[in-house]
Amino acid sequence: MNIKKIFFKNPSPVVLLSLVLIGIIPISACNGSLSSSSKTDSDSSLISVNAVNWVEQGIDKTETGHYQQAIENFNQAIILDPKNVDAYFNRGFVYSQLKDFPKALADYQKALEFEPELVEAYINRGNVYLELEDYQKAITDYTEALKFNPDEAFAHNNLALAYFNLGNPERAKLELTKAVELDPAYGEAYFNRGLVFFELGDEQKARADFQKAAQLWQQEGNPLGVEAAQEQIRLLK
Repeated sequence: MNIKKIFFKNPSPVVLLSLVLIGIIPISACNGSLSSSSKTDSDSSLISVNAVNWVEQGIDKTETGHYQQAIENFNQAIILDPKNVDAYFNRGFVYSQLKDFPKALADYQKALEFEPELVEAYINRGNVYLELEDYQKAITDYTEALKFNPDEAFAHNNLALAYFNLGNPERAKLELTKAVELDPAYGEAYFNRGLVFFELGDEQKARADFQKAAQLWQQEGNPLGVEAAQEQIRLLK
């Protein structure tokens, strides 16, 4: 019997059918209050505020799908503040959406140079490597993200995808089990674990996971997810 291997990455604010939009880091605007202690400090603060404004405009453009305008906004932020982590991170996200993976990787690398513990950058860069089928590098990045935050359920989910694609379904099962323990409402992780159980020959557990995924997606109002899970259940019969 053949079963369709349709894997899901994290679908929030990413071999694979991806329903993912990788999350954009939320940022808080500076309040604009400037110190009058010196002109240099004032100028520096003003530049910082203006850079934040450009980043926020870029995020707005990104959320509405105006990617080229978003890139221009992030470029302006970087001109004003060459160490602006949010600008590099979010521009990297836009490049990944445009499938310009070399530029996305470069921006995530830059963000990590300035903020080495930025979990979201490791996860997003791992997602790019997953798209490029460079599974070992994806594993490295997801593992690094989990070192800083072991409770990131979607990092466990995507780490499982990388291990599965490298021919290690047992490790994939462990990571997906951890994902659903951390987030019992994580439909994608149940669905993916169902595929892993099928690969391991346990159709009973596979069916249970597909049913759980369908139930969760029904509650979320995700008809595409429900249809995918129900299709896998039909293929098991």
